[in-house]
Amino acid sequence: MYSKLIAIDKMSQVPIYEQIIEQFHNLIVTDVLKPKVLIPSVRSLSKEIGTNPNTIQKAYVELERMGITYSVPGVGRYVANNAKEIIQKLMSESDNELKTVVERLKLSGMTVEEIVSKVKMYYGGEKNDKSK
Repeated sequence: MYSKLIAIDKMSQVPIYEQIIEQFHNLIVTDVLKPKVLIPSVRSLSKEIGTNPNTIQKAYVELERMGITYSVPGVGRYVANNAKEIIQKLMSESDNELKTVVERLKLSGMTVEEIVSKVKMYYGGEKNDKSK
């Protein structure tokens, strides 16, 4: 089930555990995963998406640290009641950080095209191609 929902790019420069965290964020924000839903065990998700169990565990520990999931000993991990709000707050904070960086780059003399080019390069979408 989750192998269709969680898409891992093993060629990406983004670590797999961060991709897993991002995928869970997306599933929660889009209401595919709702509060109090049991998420797959480390072993089952590891088998399903073909990733090392330690990588899944690292992602799960981080999700729990962020308050997005919680554990019930002997039962498993669940989506927290306020997971969506936590993720939206994190996204808002990231948006504010991005705004600050863009404002600094603009003040430094970079054009919008140069800023967008850098964002695309760091995002992994396009190479920094000056011939465009």
